[in-house]
Amino acid sequence: MTELSEYFANLACILPSCDKIKTTSLEEGFSNEAYLIDWGHSARLVLRVPFIDSDIFYINRVNEVETLKSAAILGLSPAVLWHDQKGAVACQFVAQPSLDWSVAHVDKDIARIAQALAISHQDLPITNHQYAVFDVIEHYLSGIYSYIENDAVLLNEYEYLKSIVSQLLQPNPLLKPALCHNDLNPKNILMDNEQLWFIDWEYCGVGDPLFDLAVVAKSHNLDERQTMLLLAEYDVDLPFTAALEAISEYKKAYAVREMAWLLLKHLVTPEDSISLAYYYEFKAMPSLNPFCA
Repeated sequence: MTELSEYFANLACILPSCDKIKTTSLEEGFSNEAYLIDWGHSARLVLRVPFIDSDIFYINRVNEVETLKSAAILGLSPAVLWHDQKGAVACQFVAQPSLDWSVAHVDKDIARIAQALAISHQDLPITNHQYAVFDVIEHYLSGIYSYIENDAVLLNEYEYLKSIVSQLLQPNPLLKPALCHNDLNPKNILMDNEQLWFIDWEYCGVGDPLFDLAVVAKSHNLDERQTMLLLAEYDVDLPFTAALEAISEYKKAYAVREMAWLLLKHLVTPEDSISLAYYYEFKAMPSLNPFCA
């Protein structure tokens, strides 16, 4: 649990006196702690505090905060009320809930997500931070190897990941590079019937917009018809056959990235046994791991 007194001191300009503040720990993520802060019987803001090494996990915190601010201006993300240089961010509380991992979207919600993605890719300013998922996977594998030492079991897992990486095919670009979120799983979209928000931009960077679409298609459980709808609502002029082929390859890359991330997270923080358990669960589940025998 993070010591919050330092953050409250830095947030003094937007907080009332401490005796009026109520703080509730939200569901802890794999790389951040989040707190709901309210006063006057009303939820006011969410404070997110990171606890993983940015460089190891290919995160650029300056890029993240600037992108979050730009997304808020576009109405895609909650307003940024405060941030520091280490990645801690306080954002306006919004009432919309995150989605469930088992989400089953109706068509109108797929269209809403596609249209919001189109706006983000068209209007978010390009930054200097590049994000190509194949390079990120190699970065993670390099980090994994540096931590393994003489652990034969984990060395086998490293070799397994290397073997499936060799089966990946990098799609030919169909769209110009854009500032992408790169992790729009169901927990990073807040939505109800009225409003949709993208949150947790820590893996954002300039890359192929089709990777964003592939992450949505895979992690939001879209079937082929729904994936076609996602593509059509995103850009009706896309060459759909080539786009579907690219989505298929990017879905595989997304799965490999997630497995590599989980294994690296365990090695960087060995007290975190949950990440290793999730790694093995992910690896063994055909619905998650397309390379599962």
